[in-house]
Amino acid sequence: MGRIAEWGALTAPEIAALDRARAIALLPIGAVEQHGPHLGTGTDADLAGAVVARAIALIDPNLTVLALPVLPYGKSTEHEAVAGTLSLSAATLLAVLDDIGASLARAGIGKLMILNGHGGNRAVLEIACRDLRARHGLVTAHCMWDELVDAAAIVGAPEAARGLHGGDVETSAMLAAFPGRVRMEHARDFASAHEGWTAGNGRLGLGRPVVPGWLIGDLTRAGAVGNAAAATAGKGEALLDGAARGLAEALAEFDRFAHGARE
Repeated sequence: MGRIAEWGALTAPEIAALDRARAIALLPIGAVEQHGPHLGTGTDADLAGAVVARAIALIDPNLTVLALPVLPYGKSTEHEAVAGTLSLSAATLLAVLDDIGASLARAGIGKLMILNGHGGNRAVLEIACRDLRARHGLVTAHCMWDELVDAAAIVGAPEAARGLHGGDVETSAMLAAFPGRVRMEHARDFASAHEGWTAGNGRLGLGRPVVPGWLIGDLTRAGAVGNAAAATAGKGEALLDGAARGLAEALAEFDRFAHGARE
C-alpha cells in the first residue's frame, strides 16, 4: 500500500517508515513576479500549489507520493524591471534545487517530479533535473501544469498559443482557485509585440525554430499578454481539474519509469 501525503504534515518516523526508494517527491515551483494590473504577484506559485492540492485525491493510492511545500521563488529575469517581482538568479535557483535534491537523496527518496508554474523556470529546471540525476542518483522529471491539460479545448487554440502571461488561462484558473486575488475590473485583452514577429520571418519568433531572448517590456507595457477579459471561473475549474487529472496520470507513469540502458 502506498502513501499520498504532504511532506510537511508527516513526522520524521512516518517518513522513515515509507518505501522511500520507490517514493516520488513532488515539488511545486512558481515565481513571485508582476502579472499585469489584474493578478497578484504570487499567481504562478498559487496555481502550481492549487493543481497539486487537487491532484492529491486523484493519485493512485498504491503510489507513494509526497508533496513538498511550494517553492514560491523562481527565475523571473524578464520581469525584474517591473515593481513587485522577486527573482532568483539561475545560479541561486540551481543551488536551491540541488540542496533540495541532496536532502531527498539523503532521506532515501528515489524520484523527484517538479511541477512548474512559471515558463521562465523551464531552462533552469532542464539543467537541474539532469544535474540531480548525475550528482545524487535521483530519477527526475519536470512539467508545466498548464501543459497537462488541453487548454486549447477550454480557452480556444488562438488564446492558448498567444496568452503567454496573465491571459485567459491564468486569470480563469485564479478566478477558480483564488478569486479574491483577481481584479477583473483591470482585466482586458492584452496585446503583445511578439504577435508581429513572425510577419516576414519564416523561422524567427516565439514557438519558432529561432527564438529571440525577450523581456516583458519587449512585448508589452501592460505587463500581461492574452485575453484576460474573457476569463471565467468555470473555465478555471476545467483547467485546474484537467491539470490535476493529468498530473495524477503523469505520476503513475513516472512511478513505472526507470532509467537504465538496454543492450
